[in-house]
Amino acid sequence: MKGFFRNASKVSRLSLILTIVVTFVLLTLPYLAGYEARFVHVIGRTVYAVGLPFLVLNPLLGFIYSFFINEKIKIVYILVHLVFICTISLFAFVVIMFRYFVPFAP
Repeated sequence: MKGFFRNASKVSRLSLILTIVVTFVLLTLPYLAGYEARFVHVIGRTVYAVGLPFLVLNPLLGFIYSFFINEKIKIVYILVHLVFICTISLFAFVVIMFRYFVPFAP
């Protein structure tokens, strides 16, 4: 495990992969809302409760580790992590605005 965190390229790559996977899971989870089983709703709430903070912190960790990469692909990692951070921040801002401040929100 010590060797893994010392290799910034592996940490940054894994951060990108996990960000994409968790985003995909959170985007496909609302399709399970059609089921009336209680455990499906409990699992959904648990996944959202764990996935959303992970989705905020994981790209930040990958972005920080991207600065320590000693390869030529360093700028690509930095830009992709920055895009993920900006996209997640924009979606969070829009959700908060429509949820709490706009009167015609669903």
